[in-house]
Amino acid sequence: MIIAFDKYQIRKFNVNDIASLVKYANNLNVSRFLRDSFPFPYKKSDAEMWIDFVLKNQNSLSFAIADEIESIGGIGAIRFDDVHRFTAEIGFWLGEPFWNKGIVSAALKTFCNYLFDRYEFNRLTANVFEGNTASRKVLEKTGFVLEGIQRKGVYKQDKFLDLYNFGLLKENFIYDSKSC
Repeated sequence: MIIAFDKYQIRKFNVNDIASLVKYANNLNVSRFLRDSFPFPYKKSDAEMWIDFVLKNQNSLSFAIADEIESIGGIGAIRFDDVHRFTAEIGFWLGEPFWNKGIVSAALKTFCNYLFDRYEFNRLTANVFEGNTASRKVLEKTGFVLEGIQRKGVYKQDKFLDLYNFGLLKENFIYDSKSC
């Protein structure tokens, strides 16, 4: 699966991504707003375990954001189940050299379109840690709405932070490929 947008693409991870994963993920500025399952420092063994995991899990919705040379970040969704089976939580990250270029905004719009078109999702959610203004803006530009704040809902870097909960309904999503 390859979904092109601008001069970038969303594609499956592969073993050739190990070096670029370490290069861009091993950055405290990247990991500080991600769950602890995204380690810091990010070592070659972490990249190898991640690639092994996504290659073995054919139903995984975890993909690389890549330019014409290498993977530069990641974007994915986790399906919920039971009464939440039409919902998925999305997440994304990008290597710091690529920040503030509109890449994640375009990738997220493209990815949401893919999820709503290919799967039976009615709703996408995303969580943002306190202080991560950039990700909040990306979500809002894509049409996500702030639905609530879990006060001191996460513990990261030795402190409690608020957790901002965002949601996007399929009926409210507007995809304009020209804006990507």
